[in-house]
Amino acid sequence: MASILAEVGSERLPGATLVPFTLARYLRAEDPPRRVVLCPAGRSVAGDLAFLRAVAARLLWPAPPARVAEAIDGIRAGEDLPFVSSAMPRRPESRRSGPALLLEGAVDAARARAALRDSPTREWIVESPGRVRLSERSLARFAAAGVRWSVLAPVVVDGVCASRDLARARRSWRALLPPRTPVWITRRAGR
Repeated sequence: MASILAEVGSERLPGATLVPFTLARYLRAEDPPRRVVLCPAGRSVAGDLAFLRAVAARLLWPAPPARVAEAIDGIRAGEDLPFVSSAMPRRPESRRSGPALLLEGAVDAARARAALRDSPTREWIVESPGRVRLSERSLARFAAAGVRWSVLAPVVVDGVCASRDLARARRSWRALLPPRTPVWITRRAGR
């Protein structure tokens, strides 16, 4: 992994400080970087696809619709807020725009169950994906109940380090990532 980070840092992101994280460690970190470079292990295309699917499902949540983000900015004016760029992927505006629930701080299973029970809205906004402390199974249950997550500080993908085989299979995974995400073919992917 260190050699991949050195290769990417020197060739693709000069001046950047790259710090390795697993997905689990990233989600547990107190203040993880918002900009990431994805480095699948490169052992198999199937394993790399599973990694990219997990990242997309758990980390790459959109910003809320513009009208909702503006309302939150108005309420939280003056606070040290994460910057949400207009270029960030956003949850599309709905024809039937309704309320959204802002959940500040950590969201664990008990808090999520209470929100599901006490609020009719299923549009939930959190500060960042890492503030949601739910298992994959719990996330699936909330999704089945109609919950859609948005984040005030979306993660930005600066690039993907891919093996040649993964790069050749790009058609099967490009929809998982933001459009025009750079793909860098590396000698040893994430090994």
